[in-house]
Amino acid sequence: MVFLITVFVFAIVLFIFAFIIPTIADGLKTAGMNESSEGAQAIDEMGEIGSITMQRGFFLLMVGLIISTMITSFLVRTHPIFIFLYILFLGITILLSVYLGDAYDKLVATPIFADTLASQTFINLVMSNINIITLAVGAMSIIIVFAKFSSFRGRQPGL
Repeated sequence: MVFLITVFVFAIVLFIFAFIIPTIADGLKTAGMNESSEGAQAIDEMGEIGSITMQRGFFLLMVGLIISTMITSFLVRTHPIFIFLYILFLGITILLSVYLGDAYDKLVATPIFADTLASQTFINLVMSNINIITLAVGAMSIIIVFAKFSSFRGRQPGL
């Protein structure tokens, strides 16, 4: 559930930044505040941050969250009796992912975000399929948590 909420918050924040940064860059271009070639190049690079860098940053954050979820799943020791609770919480998380994906779709359906929607393909792809991604990460996590080999043979280490 933490993975889902974190991805949702990052998607919303980065999508808003991807809207704001090119808008500011376009305003600076039309205002003619700096007529030098270095100033124009800096404004162009600022516009690229909103369109390209935001997607790459979101990709890195999402991959990092997936990797950290898998590492945490590997390091957690739990009894197999808790698989029922894990499946129950995974179901609740998938249900929540449907609502969060719908909330994102309603946000980006606003006409003012049309240009940003066209430029942010990766964020839109992830948020359109957030329930499938959540199911895949949850399924991998449940497999790692409950199917890993334990060398302690039921004893706590150090006891």
